[in-house]
Amino acid sequence: MLDRAVVALKAWLVHPRLPGRLAVLAVVLTLPALWIGWRFDDHLHRLMMLGHAEVETHPLEVFSSFRGDPEILRDYVDTGLFPWWTPPDYRLAFFRYLSAVSMWIDYQVWPDAPALMHLHSLAWYAALVAVATLLYRRLLGVSWWAGLAALLYAVDDAHVTPAAWLANRNALLAVLFGILCLWSFDRWRRDGSTRDAALSPIFLGLGLCSGEMAVAALGYLLAYALFLDRAAWRRRLAAVIPHAMVVIAWATVYRTMDFGTHGSDFYQDPIGRPTAFLGAFFARAPVLLLGQWSPIPADWAMLFPDAAFWSFWTAGVAVIVLGTVFLTPLIRRSRTARFWAVGMTCSLVPIAAVAPANRLLLFVGLGAMGLVAEFVRGVLEGADWMPTRRLWRLSEQAAVVLLALTHLVVAPMVSPFLAYSLKPLGDPMVRAIASVPDDPRIAGQDLVLVNPPDYLFLATSIGTLKILEGKPYPRRLRVLVAGTSPVEVTRLDESSLRVRTEESIYGGVLGRLFRSRYDPMRPGQRFELTGMTVQIARTDAEGNPVEFVHTFSVPLENPSLRWLQWEQDGYVPFVPPSIGNSVTLSASYGPFDVVRRNWRGTGTP
Repeated sequence: MLDRAVVALKAWLVHPRLPGRLAVLAVVLTLPALWIGWRFDDHLHRLMMLGHAEVETHPLEVFSSFRGDPEILRDYVDTGLFPWWTPPDYRLAFFRYLSAVSMWIDYQVWPDAPALMHLHSLAWYAALVAVATLLYRRLLGVSWWAGLAALLYAVDDAHVTPAAWLANRNALLAVLFGILCLWSFDRWRRDGSTRDAALSPIFLGLGLCSGEMAVAALGYLLAYALFLDRAAWRRRLAAVIPHAMVVIAWATVYRTMDFGTHGSDFYQDPIGRPTAFLGAFFARAPVLLLGQWSPIPADWAMLFPDAAFWSFWTAGVAVIVLGTVFLTPLIRRSRTARFWAVGMTCSLVPIAAVAPANRLLLFVGLGAMGLVAEFVRGVLEGADWMPTRRLWRLSEQAAVVLLALTHLVVAPMVSPFLAYSLKPLGDPMVRAIASVPDDPRIAGQDLVLVNPPDYLFLATSIGTLKILEGKPYPRRLRVLVAGTSPVEVTRLDESSLRVRTEESIYGGVLGRLFRSRYDPMRPGQRFELTGMTVQIARTDAEGNPVEFVHTFSVPLENPSLRWLQWEQDGYVPFVPPSIGNSVTLSASYGPFDVVRRNWRGTGTP
């Protein structure tokens, strides 16, 4: 019975229609995305794409609306779109115009139908899986292990978020065109197709215009030149030059037109701060590989307190060590295994610029699943690279079982739940913002939020959602502190408050999004906004502000100010204390801080 099942599976994996079948399978596993609607960044993208009068940015600038213009930055900070602690040289802009065009088409054809927008994303995902299957067959032949690699890639749960989240569609396009680049490159180098010689760098350019992740294709191309190309060394390297020129041209445009990031620790700039990026790479790469090779998502490293990050890092290093031990004999014997390993490693470089998350692993998974498939083939068929000692053979057989359980059982089982999980994760944000008053008076008031646990989704998004719902929204947003720490608020005089917090304003999942640790504050530093001044009174040893004074231009009871505090899952009215008195607000936790709340509650550091 088992032998028949294995024979049937191998026959299925070499079927001519396997690319289409796996594309359908991948889409079926992510179909729950059709019912999640718009989530997180989607709301801001929707506001920009619909061209509301309050938004002056062109729809195609949806990923690059802020490129560091000082006047625009001052306006963003003054209105509260960015927090008051945003540095004056802050920049957050991505060169993703092709992805923006795909979104613009959605809003031209079905602007009020998120299900159809998600179906559009799933079509791109289906194309990505089909092309990946073709690439595996190009490099491994029409074999059952090539089919296994493609199957593993198609059911990888790490791919669910890019397929299910509209704002992350850019990753699908970037990797699709990147794989088409590799596929065309192989057709050129092995079959002599002059058409594919021209198409390969074009596909790379399209990938780079879709998302920065496409840079990883260059790493796979270099791995191809090193291990798969049979030509002389000069011809191998010369074949990669057109692609390198495309990347150089893209990078030149990227820098000269002020794309990229600066002033944030969530994103690292590999060119502007190479030392910081190098440190981030060695910190994040093991966590990313943990997310790729194990059932533990890389995202979890962000959900836990900072002190727990190194536990995930250690687990990632352990995965790297074990993988090296088991895969080294295969890599020594197989040129394609060396290609997968080096390509996978190189593809970690561009995504290490972002905080670790499984949604970044589309290119990493391409090499990882190729390695897994070759490893499984070797163990099952008793390849000559297999160790002769019985203990080693048993260990490698156990590794095959563990990999099969992780990637062929657990991954497809959890994928539908992950696809739908964006809805229950995003709904609390919508409910929290619904707790913000939207009576007509607020349009002429400054909304003062004392202690939101997160700035981006629980403060910045207030205006976005209110505008989309056609409701009044505050003229300006003022946030005293953000993060999960308890806050002590003391009234100094009729218009001033002293605020103390235990863990500075950088707590929470996205705490370092708007200011880097390489730009510490100093006591006495002042931030001037319309109607409010913030002065840093005290910082900790690392330059993180823990005490500051907020001075308003009017008494705190002035009707031009509307005061709210975070309580449990939403905002409630806040009454400033009388002069000389204090009030202590307990730790505030947002939708993403469930783990942090329980962690703190157990007393674990």
